[in-house]
Amino acid sequence: MTVVTTEIEPEPGARERLLFSALTLFNEKGYAAASVREIVEKAGVTKPVLYYYFGSKEGIYLELMETSYQILDSMAARAFSLAGFAQEKIIQFCGDLFDISIESLPMVRLINSIYFGPPQGTPKFDLDVFPARLTEVLQQLVSSGMRESELKEGSVEDVAGAVMAIVTSTINEQICCRENKPDRDTMVRMLRLLMTGIAPTQ
Repeated sequence: MTVVTTEIEPEPGARERLLFSALTLFNEKGYAAASVREIVEKAGVTKPVLYYYFGSKEGIYLELMETSYQILDSMAARAFSLAGFAQEKIIQFCGDLFDISIESLPMVRLINSIYFGPPQGTPKFDLDVFPARLTEVLQQLVSSGMRESELKEGSVEDVAGAVMAIVTSTINEQICCRENKPDRDTMVRMLRLLMTGIAPTQ
C-alpha cells in the first residue's frame, strides 16, 4: 500500500537513515519479511516519515536499486574519458568498479541475493540492467582498443566476457565468509595477465 502525505516536515538525515535501515533489514531478513514498522523503528522515525520520502516499502526498495544503477551508469559514462591506452582504461574502470562495490558491499549483497536467490516478492526492477550496462562498457572499451591496434584482433564479446568474469568473481568473493579473499591488487594482476595474452606483439 502506498500512502502519500505532505503534512510533515522533513527530518534532517531521516531519508538516509531510512535507506540504511531498509538495506540492512532486507539483507538480514529478506525483502518480504522486513516490515515498515521495523524499518522506521531502526531508522528512529515514524511511518509518516517513510511515506513522505518514499511512499511505501516498495518505494524505498526501488530507490535503492535505481540509485545503485545510476552510480554504475555514471561510472560507465566516465570510462571513455579515462587517460591511457585501452588496457589501462579497462583496468582503471574495473578498479573503480571494485572500489565502489567495496564501499557499497551491503547493496552488492542485496542485489546478489535477489538476482540469484529464491523469489522474495520484490517490486519489479530489471536487475539485468546491471550486467548489461557493464558488458556494454567493456565491449566498447575492447572494441576501441582493437580498432586502435592496442589490443589483438579477436572476439570483442569473448575478451569483454573474460574481463567481466575476473571483475565480477573478485567482487562477489567479497561477500563470502572465507578468509584470504582476492583484493583489488589481485584483480588487477589477473587483468594484466589477461592483457598480456591479448596485447599486440611488439
